[in-house]
Amino acid sequence: MNRALVITVGIVIIILVLGVWVYLMLFGTPEKPGEVFTNLGFEISQQDTTITPPVPNIPLETLVDTQSGAALRQLTTRPIAGFTFASTSNGIAVRYVERGTGHVYEILLESGVESILSGTTVPRVSEAVFSPDANTIALSSYANNQSDVFVGTLGPSGNLLGISLQPGAENIAFSSNDEVLYTVSTQGTTKGYLHNVDTLVQTERFSMNYTNLDVGWGSDLDATYLATKPSQELEGFIYTVANSILTPATFSAYGLSALFNNDYILTTYIADGSYTSSAVDTNGISYKIPLIALKEKCVFDTNNSNLVWCAAPIQDVSASYVEDWYKGIITSEDYLWRINITTQTAQLFADPEKLTGRSIDVKSIGISSDGTLLTFTNKTDQTLWLFETMTN
Repeated sequence: MNRALVITVGIVIIILVLGVWVYLMLFGTPEKPGEVFTNLGFEISQQDTTITPPVPNIPLETLVDTQSGAALRQLTTRPIAGFTFASTSNGIAVRYVERGTGHVYEILLESGVESILSGTTVPRVSEAVFSPDANTIALSSYANNQSDVFVGTLGPSGNLLGISLQPGAENIAFSSNDEVLYTVSTQGTTKGYLHNVDTLVQTERFSMNYTNLDVGWGSDLDATYLATKPSQELEGFIYTVANSILTPATFSAYGLSALFNNDYILTTYIADGSYTSSAVDTNGISYKIPLIALKEKCVFDTNNSNLVWCAAPIQDVSASYVEDWYKGIITSEDYLWRINITTQTAQLFADPEKLTGRSIDVKSIGISSDGTLLTFTNKTDQTLWLFETMTN
């Protein structure tokens, strides 16, 4: 063998031995076979990450404005998935679900004290719907273009105990405190179900040979409404369904969407090349709405069914405003209005920019049972806001 080659091989072996010795001096002996030569000083942790939520029912430090007395104020810094009002022994509270974790919190509006009610983690939660008594919650998570819905009831130890609905459940609502409504679409057909979370009995409410439906139903409605999802390029329809029979509820139109109560259907649609809104009563009489009233930005008043609270821009909007807002292409600089359907007028109640120094893109408005409080989400950062209507 060539003498030069032997010397070269010997030098390489010595370098390798020295390298191993230096490694062991710096990082210690590997505890597992898979750890050999994997720690190169980059501090890569092999441990699972554990998230420890706050202890339930312990007051939290309030980081936002809950007691300033301002008509419009921000309630959370956390992004939220859903909210509702709740009556407690300490007065009216707002309950909400944190987006992404599924943790449930409560803010007492009189004292401003915020507490966590449930630390049960439901990953990737993006939507939450509360039962009428605010104690049962449907939490929707989305993965691989499909929804997973867990329906849980708040327990005394700060956990959520419940059931999972069928994969793909959508259009979640409650018909009562223990009965949840939902739809599932498969093979071109949408079926509606009522599921009792106590008895686990499931019954079919309707079946329609169409997917991409918005459904109006729940404890506040006497009827069930099926509406095609709004599209600028497709003609939309709205039906009532009873005993598996579909009956047209209003006119058809492109871009059609709607919000329902027992006296009116509040519609938004394309007419003469741009979006407009109107309300249709049970006799088929139509009332012009003087602004764009999207269903995601409006709620009927609890004391007077002729009144609707809506968020909408004050300036004229483009012909593509609604479509662009749904797509997330634009944000809306909203003002808070109260619409009187019968007089076809709108009264301006709040200018968020003037009151808080911030513009707000409103979605998902809720109203208290006495009609004095509005809550809504700012679409821009998913935070929760409160507006006191009686201060005006």
